[in-house]
Amino acid sequence: MLKLPQEEWLERQFSRYEPDELQDRWQEIARGIKDAQPHFGQRLWNLDPLPAVLPESDWRQLEAGLCQRAQLLNLLIQDAYGQQQMLREGWLHPALYYNNPSWLQPCHGMPDSDLGRLLFYAADVVRDPDGRWWVMRDRTGAPHGFGSVLGNRRWMARAYHEIFAEQLLQPIAPAYQSLRQVLIELGQRAGEARAVMLTSAAGSARSADDTALANFLGCALAEGEDLTVRKGRLYLKLLEGLQPVDLLVRRIPDRDCDPLELAGPNWNGVVGLLQSVRSGNLVVSNSLGSGWLESPALSHQLESLAPTLLGQPLLLPSLPGHWSPDRPPGHNWVARRFEGGPPLLLPEMESADQERWWRACRAEQWVFQRYQEGCRFPCWRHGKLESLPGVVRCFLLASGDGYRLIPGGLVRVRPPGGKLFAKDLWRLAEADSSAQSPPPTPNRSQNDLQLSRSGGDVPSRVADQFFWFGRYLERCECLLRFARMWLSRQTVESGSQLQADLARMLASREEFGPDLVAWVNGSGPDQLQSLLSHLERLGMALRDRVSADMPRILAALRPLSERLEGRHVLAYLEELSVPLWGLVAIARESLYRGYGFRFLEIGRRLERAVFTCELLERLQPEPSWGMLEMLLEVTDSGRTYRRRYPRLGWLPALDLLLADETHPRSVAFQLRSLEEHFSRLPSRAQVGLAPHQEALLRARTPLQLWSPPQPAPLEQLSQLLNGISRGLSSVYLSHLTPRYQGGRDAL
Repeated sequence: MLKLPQEEWLERQFSRYEPDELQDRWQEIARGIKDAQPHFGQRLWNLDPLPAVLPESDWRQLEAGLCQRAQLLNLLIQDAYGQQQMLREGWLHPALYYNNPSWLQPCHGMPDSDLGRLLFYAADVVRDPDGRWWVMRDRTGAPHGFGSVLGNRRWMARAYHEIFAEQLLQPIAPAYQSLRQVLIELGQRAGEARAVMLTSAAGSARSADDTALANFLGCALAEGEDLTVRKGRLYLKLLEGLQPVDLLVRRIPDRDCDPLELAGPNWNGVVGLLQSVRSGNLVVSNSLGSGWLESPALSHQLESLAPTLLGQPLLLPSLPGHWSPDRPPGHNWVARRFEGGPPLLLPEMESADQERWWRACRAEQWVFQRYQEGCRFPCWRHGKLESLPGVVRCFLLASGDGYRLIPGGLVRVRPPGGKLFAKDLWRLAEADSSAQSPPPTPNRSQNDLQLSRSGGDVPSRVADQFFWFGRYLERCECLLRFARMWLSRQTVESGSQLQADLARMLASREEFGPDLVAWVNGSGPDQLQSLLSHLERLGMALRDRVSADMPRILAALRPLSERLEGRHVLAYLEELSVPLWGLVAIARESLYRGYGFRFLEIGRRLERAVFTCELLERLQPEPSWGMLEMLLEVTDSGRTYRRRYPRLGWLPALDLLLADETHPRSVAFQLRSLEEHFSRLPSRAQVGLAPHQEALLRARTPLQLWSPPQPAPLEQLSQLLNGISRGLSSVYLSHLTPRYQGGRDAL
């Protein structure tokens, strides 16, 4: 079989690797990808170890055709929500507007920027056996995959760094760098207001894709609850107050953007967003209503519209389609409902099912497109090469002088009976490197930027996530230390007194229940697996605020997938301890000392104080000698105690853990730390102390007045610590719906 030039190029480049070396390299990268994107389906597609390469002739054809097509779509969306010339002159059927749920009547007549209408554009394209390219589907509303292209290219460069070091491929970064300049131009409509990227809730595949894109662009990532509209202006809700937003990079569907006027199925947007656009105070990109361009019935009419809107024929047409009350001839069609939705691949159905569908079909409710199998690419499946059909997804970005095709992309492959995966698409470097245009430079001097050291760019939602991340992190560490101590002593020591002490220590923590092994395996209230899930979800939600190494550490805290036997529980807990301490270190050291760090530390200090108070209260009146040893071990205070006192005693231990402000495990130390962090939070300009500061003062007073051998105010302290948490929430987090609290002891 004759090989294509791009296949020969791939074979020549990859022949430098021995098969075993190639397999080892890719397995290492696959583990890295899995660790970097754990457990909530964050990747839109798995990545194939072999790239896809298209010849330069195909790239030039796609570049010319898709850039022209993007310009046509930009003009069409301008007309559709403006003068509606195509409708009035009969070029488009009225049903495309008034019977189409993708058409947003409230968006008609709204002002918008030319660049802002289709800032992002993607197209799924296929090549027929004659070598001609066709557009299968336009993606114009909130096309996803831009972040995945960046991520995939990084992983491929890591696996095959020799190929990239020789500069054999065109880089994709310059195209994204030109997008930064476009964002600057759009955001300067009203001074130095920042651009914000509106994404879906953390944990979804699309949210992970948006995070990768936002990190490269340096754009703030926000969810709908982080934003508010006041007097026709959009603001980002920060702890320091409201910050105006002039550019919203929309990454959620049209109908989800404004629950008040668009009435979408999800509550991900901002009430009053459309009013802010109408007032001329906000640019939204891609513009609201641009999802209408994805209507199945519209795509096959673009070829007739191109001469009118562009003055030239369409270079890259859509696959032939059919939209009529009459059924199309033949059966080689892909069917999609008029209002949109997933495609129905009729030729891939069983013959009986296909005939049954055609008999029940009402043609006026469907839009048909000619079925075309994707061009074939070599893929690595089950340890061997296979040739599988794939659909190429190309990505374009708006620039000041038109559109720019990213010299890369994705090839989406769905093997028979298998799961969808993607291939990184490569464009070979041109022989004359000077032909590549350098990335644009900003027009304004960097010296015009206003310096800032406030660290106040933390929305209330993010502060709430930091607070609960700190609480769950500390709770997990304390309970792990407790469980390891209990199991290790049970394993190596014996005696009736020891067994009685162990039973009393276990009963002091209601989370464990009667069986510690069952607790580790996820049985009982507020169990370990629940804590790990909370940490994982919150850690991923904060991934754009902390170190890029956070996902790798979170991957080591993976909850159990099967039950453990009793003899393996201690080893499992010891394995969890190291990444947990690493998570504490990286969470502290990768954060600048802004409000996010403050709320993380407040959560940790408050949880440690609660844990210590409850443990001391439940071990009264005076524990045995063995229980004192276990108490000092579980609070990591044994060495400090032995340096100060020659023998064990309840009163010295109580003083060390309760009132010694020099001991980092004591309640007094936690309260003093809380006072320091509270003083750094933004003031709400009120007379007197804020509720959380008042509750802290009430908690510190009885502790400072306590003088042994008087009874320790443990019960009173536990109640006042609850008041600190409630007061903090009432001042800074009262407008949020609590989503992270859980368990009996959650405050």
